[in-house]
Amino acid sequence: MKKYLSDKQEQAYRLVSGDFDGLPAVEAAKRMGISPQAVNRLLNRAETTCPQLFPLLTKQEVDVKALLAIDWANSEIADQLQVCLSRVRQIIGAINDKQGTVRLPPVKIVRYQPFMDSQIKEKF
Repeated sequence: MKKYLSDKQEQAYRLVSGDFDGLPAVEAAKRMGISPQAVNRLLNRAETTCPQLFPLLTKQEVDVKALLAIDWANSEIADQLQVCLSRVRQIIGAINDKQGTVRLPPVKIVRYQPFMDSQIKEKF
């Protein structure tokens, strides 16, 4: 990151990125001693220079993404992070929107059993 971003851009990125401090732009601005608009300008320039670092995820989004990666259920994530289930779904939606991904519900795989023949109404 150092060779592509200026020191100020790197500082803004580290303060705002959920992978590091995960602060709102206003808080990052206070720590840097600049305006929130200046932080946003630094981040916009950083995104132009290093698009692979963006979009930025919040700290909570990073936490949820990490738990999803190890196959935790939404209810388990909600318990771990002490938030309601609808909040977990909302966070997953935000991650999907930012990263252009989709998390599909698990598919149930059914194996053929002989008793199933009696339940078939029409054969192909």
